[in-house]
Amino acid sequence: MKITSVEISVFELPMYPTVTQVVPVGDPADLRWQQAFPKGGPVPVQVMQVMTDEGINGICTVGDWRYTELTWRQIAQLRELVIGENPLERDLLLSKLKAVSRFFEPGWYGGFDNCLWDIEGKVKNLPVSELLGGSKSRIQAYYNTAGSTPEELIRDGEEGIAAGFTVLKDHLPFGANKNIETFQEFRKVFGDSIGLMHDAALVNYTFDEAVRIGKELEDLNFIWLEEPLTDRHHEEYVNLCKQLEIPIAGAETLMNEPEISELWLKSGAIDILRVNGRHGTTPILNASKLAAQMNTTVEPNAYGPLFGIVHAHIDCGISNIDWFENAPPPNGAQMGEEIGLLNPIRPESGWVTPPSGPGWGSEWDWDLFKKKRVAVL
Repeated sequence: MKITSVEISVFELPMYPTVTQVVPVGDPADLRWQQAFPKGGPVPVQVMQVMTDEGINGICTVGDWRYTELTWRQIAQLRELVIGENPLERDLLLSKLKAVSRFFEPGWYGGFDNCLWDIEGKVKNLPVSELLGGSKSRIQAYYNTAGSTPEELIRDGEEGIAAGFTVLKDHLPFGANKNIETFQEFRKVFGDSIGLMHDAALVNYTFDEAVRIGKELEDLNFIWLEEPLTDRHHEEYVNLCKQLEIPIAGAETLMNEPEISELWLKSGAIDILRVNGRHGTTPILNASKLAAQMNTTVEPNAYGPLFGIVHAHIDCGISNIDWFENAPPPNGAQMGEEIGLLNPIRPESGWVTPPSGPGWGSEWDWDLFKKKRVAVL
């Protein structure tokens, strides 16, 4: 079997937010990013197809709902190195691409790696979750609460619970003191039977505040504390993990560089390694093996590539993954359907099951797919 071509279909999908804004928090020089929802609009989404001479083709989005688009130079480089090669020789192909990666942003060929997994699954007539180990048939999803006030966040959390979710994650942006008050209110309102997580991506904590936040979350029996400090503050993370019992999830902004993010795990700077399938399935599998040796987990962030399908398979295939993150975006399944995907992931009563077909098991309305795309690269 040989790769004959690599085709990129480009779509435009409405997305919130397409941009972020920078706002001061406290001191005017202390800046933090904030989602700029009113500025949302159409953005390009790329879908890659790797064609073979045996008619067995792999398909995956290049990124997830955000981030990755391949440039013309990256596409040309990819074609130069992979056309004519055997798609089942994944390690060789990824080694070739890694050799030129110093000239591109890390993780740039993750979509191609995912297409290779799709091809292997189709050749072996197995879903990717089985290729990865087949550890479980479904995975529990957690719900990201949305809102600009504690009251709105509580109402949205109650909607998530009504939909069948039993684990909620917040992104409170209010600062240490108000966040602690809100954590306490969450536990009071939602009760002890609901699992809670805190993601600090929208707030700037000092080291001392992060310790105080962590201690409070321990008392409130939260599942984890995510990204309480800037990922690059390695020494502070090591000290934070030593002082807290609650697991620290992080290295999210480093996960396109597997060797570096794994170093954070090995050095004790985090307890749970965040990963994303947009950088490829193979790096996640490798990281999961390291994490297993350390008796911990890797946890994919966000909905993931192919409108949830890739993360559903990865989560169910690899044993030391505990959760599926349901958002962003909240309308991810609808976005997939808009370009012809017939079976995007939608949690049912708080649980996700990957498609049972070979490879990723994605099913397409090809007429709609071709009608909706705005360009072919």
